[in-house]
Amino acid sequence: MRVVQLDFEDPAFPARLVELPDPALPAADWARIAVSGGGICGSDLHIFSSTVGPPTALYSYGTLPMELGHEIAGTIVEAGPDCTLAEGTRVTVNPILGCAARGIDPPCERCADGAASTCRNLGSRRVTEGMGLGFTHGLGGGWGDLLVAHESQLHELPHTVGPEAETLPEPLSIVIHGLLRVPPRDGPVLVIGAGVIGLLAVSALRNLYPDVDVVVVAKHPHQVEVARACGAHTVVVLSDDVYGPLAEASGTDVRGAGPDAMLAAGFPYVVEAVGTETALGQAFRCVDSRGTVLLLGASGVSSVDMSPVWFKESTVTGSFCHAHDPRPADNRAVHSFDQAVELLAAGLVPAAELVTHEFGLDDWREAVDTALAREAGAIKVVLRPEPPG
Repeated sequence: MRVVQLDFEDPAFPARLVELPDPALPAADWARIAVSGGGICGSDLHIFSSTVGPPTALYSYGTLPMELGHEIAGTIVEAGPDCTLAEGTRVTVNPILGCAARGIDPPCERCADGAASTCRNLGSRRVTEGMGLGFTHGLGGGWGDLLVAHESQLHELPHTVGPEAETLPEPLSIVIHGLLRVPPRDGPVLVIGAGVIGLLAVSALRNLYPDVDVVVVAKHPHQVEVARACGAHTVVVLSDDVYGPLAEASGTDVRGAGPDAMLAAGFPYVVEAVGTETALGQAFRCVDSRGTVLLLGASGVSSVDMSPVWFKESTVTGSFCHAHDPRPADNRAVHSFDQAVELLAAGLVPAAELVTHEFGLDDWREAVDTALAREAGAIKVVLRPEPPG
């Protein structure tokens, strides 16, 4: 199989497209997936051009070499005898390898509660060394031809989720899980960032909490119309005086000026969807007193003024990947991946607006360069084993 492997063998680039043996099924309840699409995530791009600082506390959860790609769609081409899904089933893949995938029984408390993303055995190195597909080796990845996955990681894709949407369940699930961990009680909600996570946050908010107004801070002009297509009520373009428009949108005023600016009150709920120091600082300065900041931007080591957090007595909540969460419509616990698939299958997320570029696997370096050039119009870039079209 071909797969893009992070190995730092090329002095000019940290990863290479390599040929590796097809991975074997680790156990009878695993399946082999022929990849049809692998999304390029912002966390992938940090490998090639970091803007959020290194996540030093997480180094032990990865490995080298690393087979990249964790936003995955494909078709089961081989099912182990104990796998509950049949060959020919089209699936999206939860990359996280929890207790079930590693054959650990009884499972840890987090996995037993349906929150395998916070599995206490992610660093166990059972079955494989990394915490999940795209962050390990020996199992394949979404930036490749093939991979193997445990049945607990597989979520069936209905035919109503077309090729343009098939790589979006993973990032949309991340957003949904974050929002359902700490649901917004009222609005308006501020989303900082109009990359794919920020835009999917807008879409999820509009579908899960239709009565809440959503304000978005967008950095690039092409993101403005897509934010509106996702349902944003107000879009503010990032500028040196961004706090003025945000004060108006939240019904407050600005204290201080320039680097010392902060909203006097602000937004009761802020989604930080970028991960940079600038975005983190804006989130803390724009949240209302006793409001909530949800961190979805996967920030690493940074230097940020934390005084607004304690001064405003705000709550800062982290969220990682996917889990079973109460669905707002009926309060029933449904996996965030399945909730994401439901929204995409119903056509409630403008996938065609979000997926802006597709490349064949041989052109993966051009795909990464395109994804990094956000100012040139990229939002979501997808790799396919065969050239698109």
